[in-house]
Amino acid sequence: MHWQHGGRLGALALAAIWVATSCSPGPAVGTVTGQVTFDGQPVKDGHVSFTPVDGKGQTGGAPIADGRFKAEQVPATKMKVALHGNKVIGTRKAYDTPESPVMPDVVELLPPKYNFNSELTLDVKRGSQDVKYDLKSK
Repeated sequence: MHWQHGGRLGALALAAIWVATSCSPGPAVGTVTGQVTFDGQPVKDGHVSFTPVDGKGQTGGAPIADGRFKAEQVPATKMKVALHGNKVIGTRKAYDTPESPVMPDVVELLPPKYNFNSELTLDVKRGSQDVKYDLKSK
């Protein structure tokens, strides 16, 4: 009796290992780290987004802080890159009430050729890669 019980547990353990190791590894992804400067200065606050050039599949992205970003789990394929930077132009109330908290009022810092009309692309690879975007206002 004891042997049979242990045999069943062993068979279940082997089946669990087989299931765990035979599953597909999932889509190929990469980690993209990078620097973003605008007219020689680090982009203090913004975000980067990656969209498949063919329009199929998952997107990726990350915040930009002090000119740096790290986007993880970006699908390994040719991606369109859009870079956005926030420029604080003042403050505004969060709500239309006298006791409303005040928050920064921001506009897009970077020209449309780097975001809404971007033609920047990146061939994302498996593993890690580092990129640098030195953007210009002119």
